[in-house]
Amino acid sequence: ISNTPSPFADHKYNDINMIGDESMHVAKLAKAMSGGAISHGMLYGDIFHVRTGERGSNNVAYTSSALCPHQDLAYYESTPGMQLLHCAAMGADVVGGESTLIDAMAAAYQLRELRPKSFETLTKCSATFVKQRDGACMTYRRPHIALAEERCSIFDREITAVHWSPPFEGPLCLPPEDVVDYYEAYADFERLLNADLDIPSEKDLSSYADEFTWKRNLKPGEVLIFNNRRMLHGRKGFTVADGVRPEDGRRHLVGCYTNIDDTLNTYRVSLRKRQPCSTVSILNVGNGTTIFP
Repeated sequence: ISNTPSPFADHKYNDINMIGDESMHVAKLAKAMSGGAISHGMLYGDIFHVRTGERGSNNVAYTSSALCPHQDLAYYESTPGMQLLHCAAMGADVVGGESTLIDAMAAAYQLRELRPKSFETLTKCSATFVKQRDGACMTYRRPHIALAEERCSIFDREITAVHWSPPFEGPLCLPPEDVVDYYEAYADFERLLNADLDIPSEKDLSSYADEFTWKRNLKPGEVLIFNNRRMLHGRKGFTVADGVRPEDGRRHLVGCYTNIDDTLNTYRVSLRKRQPCSTVSILNVGNGTTIFP
């Protein structure tokens, strides 16, 4: 663990190949990162499986459809920190299904430069994040972009968090006079984040997503680790030809979460032991506060 590049420093995600094909090993890795605990297991279990047909396909992740860039569990007051996805299987005949990542906080800074009115709207208007199904009744409202409490213009304040999860948004609860501005701002940010929305008239926005979206088909044994607070993850849709052997058409990821505070503490303590006078710069992890080295 001590030799794994940190998503808190100059990396926002890691892609490592170290644990073979035993799915429970991802839990051991998560616990080592977070000081001994896995988090946010109420809805899907401490360890969850992402594959077609899982849990009766009660989540779009359990289908072969594309997943737009999003954060997991945005309807929690305290969303997961790190997410780990272990590729247990990626059949030779799976076409598509690439995992994607884009840095939402960096994109929010870009939105402030390109569309300042839209940026301001998304700092003031609250979205509604929901999870409603058998066994789940969760709702949380907050603006998409959070800023540091500083006595200066919103265009000079540090961005401390981004909340973005289109698949899990519920009814908008805003004054009527704010609705049009909100949806226009929402569309601008979505074009900045989603590389699949190529709109010629908004090329300055969509070209950002094209340039800064990381995309890769994971290989069996690899583990993708990323900060769910600031990195949006997604998936390209995938298909398998008729008649393909089951083992050649499987796409199976095994995942879990860690708490952002526990994981950041583990990292800082380890850094202090290894480099007492370290000048390593820690990026803002997106947990709603300004970062302290």
